Amino acid sequence: DCYINTAYQNISPSSVISHRSCPPPTILASLRSPTVPITHSKRVDSTLTMQYVGANDEEYDATLGQSLTAPEEELPTMTATPMIEVVAPATLSEGYKFDAHIGDKTFQVTVPPGGIEGGQKFMVPMDNTSSESINNFATNCLVPKIAVPVGHWKDGLCDCCSYGPCHNHCLMAFFCPLPAAGQVISRLKLNVWGKPAANNNESAGAFQKLVTLTIAYFSITVLLNLTLAPYDVDPNDGGLPPPPFMFFLQIFRAILHYAYLSVLIIVLWNVRSYVRNKYAIPEDETCQLECEDLLCAVCCSHLSVAQLLRHTTDYETYNATCCTRTGVAAHVPSIV
Repeated sequence: DCYINTAYQNISPSSVISHRSCPPPTILASLRSPTVPITHSKRVDSTLTMQYVGANDEEYDATLGQSLTAPEEELPTMTATPMIEVVAPATLSEGYKFDAHIGDKTFQVTVPPGGIEGGQKFMVPMDNTSSESINNFATNCLVPKIAVPVGHWKDGLCDCCSYGPCHNHCLMAFFCPLPAAGQVISRLKLNVWGKPAANNNESAGAFQKLVTLTIAYFSITVLLNLTLAPYDVDPNDGGLPPPPFMFFLQIFRAILHYAYLSVLIIVLWNVRSYVRNKYAIPEDETCQLECEDLLCAVCCSHLSVAQLLRHTTDYETYNATCCTRTGVAAHVPSIV
């Protein structure tokens, strides 16, 4: 038989007064086991007495070991889908999809049934999200961002001189439109053609590629112009008659010019379409052919890239720069 006498007055974690016959670990295990029989318990004066009934020590050890074994079946693992609260950028109809950003992570949001109004908050699930990314969300949300207007352009196409004709963004747009488009591409993390980039490296190198292309184009064009200058004047006005090989140089110069112009149009077309879709900007009602982006890229390329530069940053707060990847200083917050 095994007895335990415990004072129940002034009970505390260290209130065991005395024990006998069984060591404390065995006594505690037997009391916790639901299979150990307790014949009776009684209170005598200020002492609680419990008696364990067992045939022998072997039976007690077998009963105790059986009660402490792990369950044969594993407990099911609970899973949950993380939810994110999104602020509606504009009034959108149900089913409309747009990209939301937290830090360097982008995920697609589908407008729930019934639609949403601008500024409304709603919850969306975040699928395929790693625990590490979820843990970093709180930190990423603390990073300051520049809010870009949604549902409309920040200003008009012809407002290129709103910050003055000598503003850096205006100079870049009119003298180096392709590198200026590269600055917009870097802000939006697109690839060199103005499409969504597959990775950060593809986006990071877009501006350098467009600058290299521009330098190569102007360098070759200057060399060709210097070579062909004496033959560009009509012989009747004192010019020299061009030799046969000069004709091929003139053709090459024309092809080079139109190739560079085509690249500029394609890049601007893609970037402008991406910005309009990203920020839910409708096309001008006067354009019935639904080709506003293409027309702006072809007919108003300099004005179009200047508008994109103004729309994707805050020149009222931060100064523009000409020779940086994003057109602003490195400390300027990114856009949302």
